[in-house]
Amino acid sequence: MPALSRLDWRLFWCLILIGLLGTWVPLFDLDEGAFLEATRELLNGGHWAVTTLDGAPRYDKPILSYWFQAITLLTLDWLVPIVPIEMIGRLPSVFAGALWAWLLGRFTAEQTGQPALGIFVSFALSTTLGPLVIMRAATADALLNLWLTLLFIDISKYIEFPSEILRLKVFTWLALGILTKGPVAVLIPCGAFFVWTMVSNRWSFFFTAISSARAWLVFAALLTPWVIGVVDAQGITFFERFILTHNFERFFGNLHGHGGHLLYYAIVMPVILLPYSALAIGIAFRIRSFWECSVARFNLVWIGFVVILISLSGTQLPHYAIYATAPIFYLCARFLPDLKSRIWAAPGLILPISILCAALLLGFVNFSDNNPKDIEQLMLLSQILGQWKWPITSIISILIFVASVILIVPNLNLTQRLLAMGGIQLALITLLVLPLLSEAKQAPLKRAALLAKEHSADVVSLGIRMPSFSFYRDKITREQSPKPGQWVLISVELLVELAQKNIPFQIKAVGPGWRLVALESQEII
Repeated sequence: MPALSRLDWRLFWCLILIGLLGTWVPLFDLDEGAFLEATRELLNGGHWAVTTLDGAPRYDKPILSYWFQAITLLTLDWLVPIVPIEMIGRLPSVFAGALWAWLLGRFTAEQTGQPALGIFVSFALSTTLGPLVIMRAATADALLNLWLTLLFIDISKYIEFPSEILRLKVFTWLALGILTKGPVAVLIPCGAFFVWTMVSNRWSFFFTAISSARAWLVFAALLTPWVIGVVDAQGITFFERFILTHNFERFFGNLHGHGGHLLYYAIVMPVILLPYSALAIGIAFRIRSFWECSVARFNLVWIGFVVILISLSGTQLPHYAIYATAPIFYLCARFLPDLKSRIWAAPGLILPISILCAALLLGFVNFSDNNPKDIEQLMLLSQILGQWKWPITSIISILIFVASVILIVPNLNLTQRLLAMGGIQLALITLLVLPLLSEAKQAPLKRAALLAKEHSADVVSLGIRMPSFSFYRDKITREQSPKPGQWVLISVELLVELAQKNIPFQIKAVGPGWRLVALESQEII
């Protein structure tokens, strides 16, 4: 890769600034709260090869993302009085997301010979609905997608110009991907490369690619210290639970009720790729021409492999579709200069209009769901929207008007229209949607945690798991039967049972689906 230019650095830091938008809102449970609470426990005397969550072993992810979060919290903790702790906790994902977009943009510019297309890809990826959420979430997903993008780039380069350096890099990214999220980091790139080998009939090329002793040594050297640490801490229990429960069961079964349908991603992917969905669909009309190029064929195989794999999975989550974004945006850039019609930018209106309709209609929804937590979250969100109805609807209406003007005015090219739509979506999600959802879902929990911390309360949980509560109060909150005098973070269902037992308590804080109560000093069975 050529030496960095001033434009590269400006682009990268611009992507960082974009990534910081919206990162100040309270952490979302379960995932963000679980990652940062596990990281906090790691820093407070935990084992640096494995993690715990509220004192119990956590088996669902390897260690690398926790290390990055730990380093960030450890080195930047002194900034907390002036910088929200949430921004610091999300910083590893922000940097990973910026690198993800920047590197894919550089690769696109190198392959097409058009720097403007590289800049487009970088900004487009950073403003696409799915990636823009993942890039500012305190989880392992942005880091995983960075390794997948590097794998996509270097395997593509290897197909065109094989070299030992590229093989070493590929095996390095594979190892780091495993350290971040496990087998999926190997399954997708290696599966795509294997299928590309079959359809291209390049078996000798394939066996040469995987026959580097030095590459395997690098791979082993990166993984072995962590494996030794895990065995030292938990024996083989971690690998049994992680591989069997969080990988095989996730694929072959419906984990945590996140099952979908064979055509689930046919609906989800266009939403995840807003406002660039039309471009992605346009790839289907150019499969024949792309198939003739070995690198572009690998791109198509990667996309197809991801879509088929996640569609067959028993557990389906929207962000799985993001694993295909690198080849999608690269191929879109290949034919973007040939497109002229403004209709390709029309999907940019979908999200603002949908959110406006949801905001206006939420007050008319009949909250008859059987889940008290969901009902209370919707009611609280409806109350917030009611209090700020006119400012919120006015802001969204203005954004819709601006988007419509961008779509209509004649003196803009398609790239400008698309990026402007992306910018509108970015502002809408980071400055309006995320703060509103956080205020309804997470802000009450943060206030409750800080209240408990202020009173140095001894708190346990009952029937509810919200790990951000532990992170904010800076203490483990174990799930167990409460004792007299303790505070309890309790689900509304169990609170009813507590009241029926005539156990005296005082409600300290209220949130959707939960209450923080202080039990009076008497025997509790």
